[in-house]
Amino acid sequence: MNTAREPNGLGSIAQTTRGETLGAQVRANLRSAIMAGKFVPGEKLTIRAVAAALGVSLTPAREALFNLAAEGVLETRANGSVHIPQLDADAVREIMVIRQSLEGAAAREAARNFDDAVIRKLQKINDGIIDADRKDDFRRLIDLNWRFHFTIYELSGMPYLVRLIEGCWLKTGSYLNVLYPHYSDYSTGIENHVRIIEAVIARDAEKLRRAIRRDISSVSKSLLAHISRGSSSNDQV
Repeated sequence: MNTAREPNGLGSIAQTTRGETLGAQVRANLRSAIMAGKFVPGEKLTIRAVAAALGVSLTPAREALFNLAAEGVLETRANGSVHIPQLDADAVREIMVIRQSLEGAAAREAARNFDDAVIRKLQKINDGIIDADRKDDFRRLIDLNWRFHFTIYELSGMPYLVRLIEGCWLKTGSYLNVLYPHYSDYSTGIENHVRIIEAVIARDAEKLRRAIRRDISSVSKSLLAHISRGSSSNDQV
C-alpha cells in the first residue's frame, strides 16, 4: 500500500467555521472523518493538506494533528510524519473484544430510549445503506454505517461510554475502506442491520446487544481475513 500520497478523505470534510477555537474544530472534524472511514490505513496527513482542505491556516491544522497524535488517534512515524493507524491481527482481536463489550452495553442502555421517530430514522439510514450497496457507492455506505451505529449509541445517555466507543472506531474506521466491496458481496452487514432494527422495534435490550455483538464479530472476522491475506502476500514477495 502506498502511504505517501496525500489524504483522499480531506476533500469530504466540511470547511471549518468560526466559533470555538479553530484547532478544536479541525480536531473534531478530523475525528469524525476518521471514524466514518474517510481515510485508508496508513494514509499520511500533512499540515498543509489539512489546512487547505478545511480552509484554515497552518497553526490550527498543526494543533489538531499534534493533539490527535498525542491522544494516539494518529500515528507519528520516526521521521515525524503523521499517519492514519495501521493494525495487526492481535490489535484487531483486542479491539473486537473491547467493542463488543462497550457497544453491547451502549445498545442495551439505549433500548429504553427508543421511540417511533428513532425507529424511522434507523430504517431510513439502513434503506440508504441498501441503496448505496446496490449502486456500489461504498463511500456513502461507510458513512451511513457510522451514522447508523452512533444513532443507537448516543441514545444510551452515557457520553463517557460513547467517547470510549469512538476511541475504538478511530482505530478501525479506516479499515472499512479495505473491506468494501468484498464484505458487502454477501450482504452480511445488511443482514446484521436488519436484526438490529428488529431488536430496536421490539425494544428488546438483550436481543439488541447480541445483534450488535454479532455485527462486530462479522466485520472483525472479515478484517482478520484481509490482514491474513496481506501477510501471506508479503511472505511471498
